[in-house]
Amino acid sequence: MKKKILTILMIMMIFPMILSNDVLAKDIDSCTEKEIYNILLIGKDGIGNKISRADTMIILTIDNKNKGLKLTSIARDTLVYIPGKGYDKINHSFSYGGCELLLKTINNNFDLGIRDYAIVDFKSFVDVINILEGVEVNIEDREIEGLNKVIDACYGLETENKGNNIEYITSSGNHLLNGYQALAYCRLRKIDNCFYRDARQRKILESLAYKLSKVSVFKYPELIKVLLKYVKVNISPDKILDLAIISRDLTDYKIKQLEFPINEYREDGRLESNSQYVIKWKKEENIKLLHDFIYN
Repeated sequence: MKKKILTILMIMMIFPMILSNDVLAKDIDSCTEKEIYNILLIGKDGIGNKISRADTMIILTIDNKNKGLKLTSIARDTLVYIPGKGYDKINHSFSYGGCELLLKTINNNFDLGIRDYAIVDFKSFVDVINILEGVEVNIEDREIEGLNKVIDACYGLETENKGNNIEYITSSGNHLLNGYQALAYCRLRKIDNCFYRDARQRKILESLAYKLSKVSVFKYPELIKVLLKYVKVNISPDKILDLAIISRDLTDYKIKQLEFPINEYREDGRLESNSQYVIKWKKEENIKLLHDFIYN
């Protein structure tokens, strides 16, 4: 039963869910859904309902066919065709048309059929991490200075411990990060690049997954009740239960990870219209590797 909690909590607690009935899914998911289930996890770079960009895009794959959980980061600067807007950075599609347009953009450009997605903003992420009593992460020496600078910026989103002194990271090694520290870790990128940043976000999710798999089943009802105050969900209870049953044994396997576009088949570029930095990618090679990772 403990293992069932992993998928339920990753889907229900980490990200509030909004599902669009207008997005048309392709056949690839309809024929494999019972064995392989994908959900798009979105972190936006704002708070509340104001227009913002998709700061984080991660495909969570629950793979009962090949036995495992998978996390695929989509680089936010990836150059794609956005329906009705033309070629632009993929994260701009969210500011143009919200979750619906972002999902349509991903499906059209990457030949996927993802129907479900979840969204979180900066503040709700901080609140959820605090409710879960932190997340353990191994901090590298080279990350400490830059991380503390971002912690300064993220502290203002703190609610539970507002007014207390800011807690900085003073040493490398394993640390139990609170909400604003975990958010700062997810946003840290100036010390290296966006791909390292994406890896740090997956690191947070992986640590949370293993932590939640150890939660006592007797704490499950109370924990769900508390966290639903911060979460909007439109997946039916029956579907959530089905996903939990499918994934109950998957925490015994290592969580696999992928950065998209693939390193060997991407390059830096600039938009002709405004010279913004973008990531160009070779479509055939990248999509083949993406589909192999998710479905095989």
